[in-house]
Amino acid sequence: MLWDTAGQEEFDAITKAYYRGAQACVLVFSTTDRESFEAISSWREKVVAEVGDIPTVLVQNKIDLLDDSCIKNEEAEALAKKLKLRFYRTSVKEDLNVNEVFKYLAEKYLQKLKQQTAEDPELRHSSSNKIGVFNTPGGSHSGQNSSALNGGDVISLRPNKQRTKKTRNPFSSCSIP
Repeated sequence: MLWDTAGQEEFDAITKAYYRGAQACVLVFSTTDRESFEAISSWREKVVAEVGDIPTVLVQNKIDLLDDSCIKNEEAEALAKKLKLRFYRTSVKEDLNVNEVFKYLAEKYLQKLKQQTAEDPELRHSSSNKIGVFNTPGGSHSGQNSSALNGGDVISLRPNKQRTKKTRNPFSSCSIP
């Protein structure tokens, strides 16, 4: 499930419920919004306090608007280094590097899950560690335990509904089919 809290710090008590139980995190700031950049460290602390050290990336969005940027490249890179996070520059508008962010997080999550399973074989039987897997990109869906993944399996990330021009529902989500 993917939650977009849109930096709504005034709803902090509610947003905690969104990321409770999260397995990965994308911290995003806008190229054109200095406040969103300055809030990243605080969001990172909140996520770590609530769910621990989960796979997390730092994303600078709207790089198609670099002419209007209010964040220097060096500042963004320094923040990623300080927080020890992988850093991506993306443009949702131009579909630049968006998939790479989620592929990286899926890989990190699966690595972490395999490591946990190796350390504690009982986790193999936990229903909370399931992920939808396709044996081929167009193949049939399987709800097999993610610890059973092998090199031939493919995780296909796509939205659960086609995007439309309608008002976004804050409770809609993306899923891993």
